[in-house]
Amino acid sequence: MKTRPVLALLAVVLALTSGFAGARSGDAAEALHLRLERSAPAADSAVTSPSEIRLWFSQSTQEGATSIRLLDSAGEPVPTGRVEGSEDDTVHAAPVEHELESGRYTVAWRTMAQDGHVIRGDFEFTVRSAEAPEGSRR
Repeated sequence: MKTRPVLALLAVVLALTSGFAGARSGDAAEALHLRLERSAPAADSAVTSPSEIRLWFSQSTQEGATSIRLLDSAGEPVPTGRVEGSEDDTVHAAPVEHELESGRYTVAWRTMAQDGHVIRGDFEFTVRSAEAPEGSRR
């Protein structure tokens, strides 16, 4: 029975080559998973008071499954409007209901991929006051 050693060798070769293929195809595997690609305001940015919080995802999310919470530096919720999704559910935005005071803010978000996988994350940004025009007094 010479087929056993051949089958064992074939199994080892397949295991090794599939391991190498997985290492090379990290980008392809990453593309299969829903992730936050960018946001406005951007993470760790310093901005004037934004009119909305906008999130761009790598693929469509389940309709109505995305939440966006805005928290002030004390961790208290800041009022935002209803989260609206784009037609393809890859972009979601929540209007900021009032002008934000200077300080650090956290955006906490949660969404669900089409396959039911829930992802969540958070990031911070800083609001700086708008500079007064030259010649004006503050």
